[in-house]
Amino acid sequence: MMEKMKLGVNSAMFDGHPPEVAFRTVRDAGFDYIELAYNQGYVGQLDPALFGRENAARINDLKQQYGLKMHALGCTINLAAPDAVAQFRLRVAFAQQIGARYLNACTARRDNRAALTDNLRRMAPIAEEAGCILCIENGGDPDYDAFAVAEDGFALLEAVSHPAVAFNLDPGNMVSLCPQQDPIAEALTMLPGARHCHIKDVMRQNGEYHFPPIGEGELNYAPLLQALAENAIPASLEIPLRMHRQPDSWPQRADQPVDPAISLEVLIRSRLALEKMLGYQLAADH
Repeated sequence: MMEKMKLGVNSAMFDGHPPEVAFRTVRDAGFDYIELAYNQGYVGQLDPALFGRENAARINDLKQQYGLKMHALGCTINLAAPDAVAQFRLRVAFAQQIGARYLNACTARRDNRAALTDNLRRMAPIAEEAGCILCIENGGDPDYDAFAVAEDGFALLEAVSHPAVAFNLDPGNMVSLCPQQDPIAEALTMLPGARHCHIKDVMRQNGEYHFPPIGEGELNYAPLLQALAENAIPASLEIPLRMHRQPDSWPQRADQPVDPAISLEVLIRSRLALEKMLGYQLAADH
């Protein structure tokens, strides 16, 4: 019998709340895994102390308190920046401390592809030594269009040529950045290079892109979920309720955090939709 998917929740939907709120809500929604969203720019400015030992100890205490596990860390930065390798070292060390193997990060602008490739070549052995995988993610706006579709991603993997660099699939990002593409078909094409996936549904309203509960938008995740399960690729629900994308795909962050009660309802509705697609319950272990 095929093992159940390792399916967690990315904490972006709790942007603006203390981590205790995220851990408690994810547990109450019936999930076993949580992925911290420490993504520069998308969840406000990040204090470097987030990647220190004190915060790692706090996160580990929360994991134990709420009975959650962790296999991934969201850590988008500009991977073409001059200091990107140094920033990546901090994130790898933090990931080791909290038990996250997959470091998910969008890439860079297309015109910075040479610097991006050079940095990825330097980051790969750092990740390998730590027992981690750097999972580059197809972007959702022009700041990260160096990897927008499958062809871009495979070109980067070929240029870097290292087993510690792989894909984090995000079909929802493709809807806004590359609306002419079939995002699920592209994700299935990218599957051979993937080690992680973000499950994000999209709903277009007045030309803008919003993120509803999974199964209530325009993406049919059923075939991708089956493929992920067959290949034992873990995933996280990424439903950034505080953020939406404008018609030109640029993100816009709301002034106020989202009520955790709304996040809980969205997660429960998403879990029920996913269980229907998968054909089994995602019963929590705790």
